Amino acid sequence: MSWPAPTGEPIRPDAGGSGPLPGEPSNSQPPPGPARLAPPQPHLPPTVIQPVPTMPIPAQSSGPIPTQQVADADSSGLARVSERSGQPVRPWTIWVTAALMFAAAITVTIGLLVAMWAMASPWVEVGDNEWSKVDKFNEATWLTAQFPSEPASTWRVFFAIVCCAIAVLVAGVASVVGYYAFAGYRWTRIGALVAIGVSLSSLLLSPTAAVSIAFVALGAAPLWLPATKRFFARWHLIRHPEIAYAEPIEQVFYGPLARYR
Repeated sequence: MSWPAPTGEPIRPDAGGSGPLPGEPSNSQPPPGPARLAPPQPHLPPTVIQPVPTMPIPAQSSGPIPTQQVADADSSGLARVSERSGQPVRPWTIWVTAALMFAAAITVTIGLLVAMWAMASPWVEVGDNEWSKVDKFNEATWLTAQFPSEPASTWRVFFAIVCCAIAVLVAGVASVVGYYAFAGYRWTRIGALVAIGVSLSSLLLSPTAAVSIAFVALGAAPLWLPATKRFFARWHLIRHPEIAYAEPIEQVFYGPLARYR
């Protein structure tokens, strides 16, 4: 068996030499025949646009947009509400109470200052340009008069602090009651009675401070009048509104109203 000599030509398959090699372009034309047609499309019926059914428009839609209104509480027995501020109108009783309570706080403060001046000023004028050293600490207040003490003693410091604490307590309680009564809080009626009891402690100070008892008592009386009761009732209704349940909405209209189309 002999092999052919290498000539550099590729070996062709045994197909008569007519087929192209792999990777070579084919110069042969497709055999003539009928032209290829696109596949037939299914017949679709013409599209028909169906009208969208419209819902009937309520009769009240031509006017303002209806809203759910919550019935206001019965205004009988309540103070009138100011149209400018939106707050209940303060009766004269509230103004009197606030003025007298703050006057009591000022009076007890003045009484304390007078007593402290007497405690700290032992020199008194006895003649023309003549001064004498007189100890008036024990006579400055009723409390210090009941417990006499020697100059520069610890008891004097203690009594001075107690007198200041009494004045601050009386003035503080009276001011708090006057302020919150002006703001419309109902509990100030009981607070005014407590202020009267606290103001009695001003008797331990000077007679000037004891005048605050009258101011507090006079300021507590108007809080129990009918005008003040109506004022407090209106504020209580504003701060603690009642829960109002709306009626269920049975018909709901969707879409723009007629006047917006």
